[in-house]
Amino acid sequence: MSPGTGSSQGSGLTTQFLLPKDAVDTHVHVFDPKLGPYAAGRAYTPEDAPLKKLIAFNKSLSADSQNTKLVLVQPSPYKYDCSIMIQCLRMLRNRDSGAFGIAVLDLDTTTDAQLKEMHALGVRGIRLNFQADGKEVSTDRLVATLHQTAERIRYLPGWMIQVFVPGWSWDDLHDVILHLPVKVIADHLGGMLGPTRLSTDLQSAPTSQPGFKSLLSLARNSQVIVKISGLYRMSTDISSNFEDLQPIIQKFAQEIPDQIIWGSDWPHTGDGHDRVNGSLEVKEPFRVLDNLAILEKLHGWMGSNVYDRMLVKNPGRIYFD
Repeated sequence: MSPGTGSSQGSGLTTQFLLPKDAVDTHVHVFDPKLGPYAAGRAYTPEDAPLKKLIAFNKSLSADSQNTKLVLVQPSPYKYDCSIMIQCLRMLRNRDSGAFGIAVLDLDTTTDAQLKEMHALGVRGIRLNFQADGKEVSTDRLVATLHQTAERIRYLPGWMIQVFVPGWSWDDLHDVILHLPVKVIADHLGGMLGPTRLSTDLQSAPTSQPGFKSLLSLARNSQVIVKISGLYRMSTDISSNFEDLQPIIQKFAQEIPDQIIWGSDWPHTGDGHDRVNGSLEVKEPFRVLDNLAILEKLHGWMGSNVYDRMLVKNPGRIYFD
C-alpha cells in the first residue's frame, strides 16, 4: 500500500465524495532522499514518499481523469533547503499540472532576488512550523518571526504566512495577525483539538477551547484561512475517522465557509511529541488513513455547497487568482 493511501472498499462510497474537477489539495509533502539529503539537525527521518507516489495518491482521490491541483509544503526534515520542493514544482509544471509551493526559509540569508525567483516558480508563501520538534512554543519568538516574515513578503503578490501552532496561541496572536500586511493560513484546523485530546472540562464543548473564538474572529475579518487537514493530529478517535472533530469542523463550515480550504496532509507523518528523543537512523513510518472515508465525513458534516467551496472556489481564489 502506498504511504497514507488507505481504502474505502465496501463502504458504499460514490464519486460524489471524490475530489471534483479543479479541486486543490493544499497540503502535501515530498520526501525523496534521491533528489537531495535531509538536514543534519532535523527532528526525524521519514520514510520515502517521492513525487510519483504523491501523483498516484492524488489520482486515487480524483473523480476527474486528470489529477487535481497541488500545493507542495516544505517539510521540516529538509529545514531551509527548498531545492527538492523546487525540483518537484518544475516537474509538475512540465506535466501541465497546477502546482504551487509554500517554502520554509532562513530570511536572514535569503535575498529578495531569490524570493522573486521562487515566486516565478509558483511559491506563494512561507511556513512557520512551531510543532514539528515537539517542544514548547514561545509566543514572543513567534510574534517576532511573524513580523519579520510579513515585512519580507508583503511586496510579493499573493504571498501568505502559513503557521502550525497550538490552538491556544490564537488568543495571544489575535491582535498581531489582525494588523499584519499579509494573510495567514492556519494549518491543521488551526490546532483545535477534538474532545479525545481535550481536558475533561472541555470535552463536552470543544468550540469553547482556548483560541477558538480568536481564530474565528480572524477568519471573519478575512485575515486568516483555516485549513481542514491533519485530523489525525487533532484527534485520537481513529476508529470513527475522527468523528469527535465534527462540532469544530461544522462550526467552521457554518461561520467561515469562504475562509476554509482542504489538505490531505499526505503522506501522513507521525506526531512531533514522539520525536524529542528519537533516532535519526530509524525511518519514521507514515500512518495509513482512509482518506476517502474522511472526505465522506467532511461532505456529510458540511453539505455539498460548502464542501465544493472548500475544495474548489476558496483555494482557487487564494492560490490561483
